[in-house]
Amino acid sequence: MVDWLNPLATLAASFAGAWAAFRLQASDKSKEVRRSNIAAANQALFIMMQQANTLSLYQHDHINPNRNHPGCHLAIQASLPYELDKLRFDFASLEFLDSAKERQLTFELSIEEQRYLEALRAINARSEIILTEVHPRMSAAGFLDGGTYDANQIINAIGQPLFKKLERLTNDMIWHVDRTSESIVVMKDRFLSAVRTKYPGVNFVDFELHQPKKAE
Repeated sequence: MVDWLNPLATLAASFAGAWAAFRLQASDKSKEVRRSNIAAANQALFIMMQQANTLSLYQHDHINPNRNHPGCHLAIQASLPYELDKLRFDFASLEFLDSAKERQLTFELSIEEQRYLEALRAINARSEIILTEVHPRMSAAGFLDGGTYDANQIINAIGQPLFKKLERLTNDMIWHVDRTSESIVVMKDRFLSAVRTKYPGVNFVDFELHQPKKAE
């Protein structure tokens, strides 16, 4: 009987050791996955914060000082172009949000990203028209920087079609920036709620922006 018990005891001890090592490895892997998912969620929230801040600063510096100006489409100065390949979400890293409700949320996050890009494209398109078409024509007509000119003088200098085009671009740009500044914060709140439910007790990135008042 003793001859049988010793090998069996050794086998049992080896199995117990292997099982403990396996459990430890599985636990370590689970912790690493958790850390990776939390980091990915925080990265997405940080990107939303930067997107919201970019548009909020543009509102503060360019739109709000001229929002009620009767000639705001001319008063809002051109800006340097915004890069469209920055502040993009890494959707592959958010695949841990895998329930039907969470997948819908990440889909809506992709729509929010497109709204942000459309706002930047609207700013860039308007700035390009001002720099490449409006300013050269006004300069050729003898307009001076800082001078005061009425609408008829400007229309005569740049032409009625370009004048109207600039009006439309400006109105579209303001609408895109205002809408997206608000919707990013709404999306942040929804995303934050989802990841807090997924990982309760974690201190995720959060932010609040004071939304500027729009003209009545």
